[in-house]
Amino acid sequence: MALVMGGFVAGRLVVLAAAVLSEFLIVRNPALTSGDNTFLLRPLTSWDGWWFLGIARDGYHVAALQGTYHDYAFLPLYPALVRLISTPFPGAEGLVSVLLSNVLFAVGLALLFQLGRRYLGDRRAAVACFLLAISPFSVMFSMAYGESLFLALSVGAFLAAERGNRRLAGVLLALAAVTRLQGAVLALPLWLVLLRADGWRPRPSQLWVALGPIAVGAFLLGVAWFAGSAGAYADNQAQWGRGVIGGVDPSQTIGASLNPLLIAPILILCASIWPLVYARVDRLRLEYVLIPVLFIGATFVSGNLESIGRYATTAFPIFWLLAARRSVFWRRGWPAISAGLLGIFALLSFGGYWVP
Repeated sequence: MALVMGGFVAGRLVVLAAAVLSEFLIVRNPALTSGDNTFLLRPLTSWDGWWFLGIARDGYHVAALQGTYHDYAFLPLYPALVRLISTPFPGAEGLVSVLLSNVLFAVGLALLFQLGRRYLGDRRAAVACFLLAISPFSVMFSMAYGESLFLALSVGAFLAAERGNRRLAGVLLALAAVTRLQGAVLALPLWLVLLRADGWRPRPSQLWVALGPIAVGAFLLGVAWFAGSAGAYADNQAQWGRGVIGGVDPSQTIGASLNPLLIAPILILCASIWPLVYARVDRLRLEYVLIPVLFIGATFVSGNLESIGRYATTAFPIFWLLAARRSVFWRRGWPAISAGLLGIFALLSFGGYWVP
């Protein structure tokens, strides 16, 4: 457990250092918005943080807030928690959101260690948590984003399922699904955990996993009622440049628009897929292989390739695979390189030149 917390501290110090440097050394992109303009909170509440904090302070809006962009593109649980906790401290939503994200990330790492040690052993489970904490895109776990909450809830759902608490697993999955939409697809691997425990026979108690898709459906119905249009959420996603496979004009395909800004996410995508080649070697169970497969697949369905690093980082079994690599490079070299990349990507994100 000391290695887990050591990774947490090391990763958060790298992010903090990047935030400090961004305040003094980086020419900030003038188009970048922040939810709180206080020193250090400015970089940590930038990008989506502006939207989450707006929802926490004022709720959702029927009208578009920026151009054609609506805030109901963002799911409600994380901003609701920020609002609840900050109620006694008016004006402190920015600080509360950042502290909440960091605390929840520590909780998520602790739960991941408990889940991983069941199959990997204490040492490998701790190494996996350490690698996640210093991973190149783990900056989002310290920002006013919902990823820390999503990680804690999704890992908690699997841990509850593995321990036989199916009701709790279903509830945690539902909460994860109203934190980030990919929580809904976790219903399939979570169901496989329960199915395996029942000797591959269907049981009524397995239906608890349906709470995830049900929660997403309820959210989408709520958006439709709120916005007065059944297709409001889908239309909004299209405005954000997110669609489905085949939903773009031929002149807008990847091949037609290839440029350095697009090449970088493609390389990140390939690097994210690469550890899966070891899934069979490591005898990783199917349900845990499916998590990164479904999350990475979601980037193609949404068309949101720029956020591939975020999707892959929350797909925690990838770090189980990385933790099993025994070469000198992966045991000694990669942690240093990963922490360095974390600092670079954090600095670029805080300056407004990379989407976290």
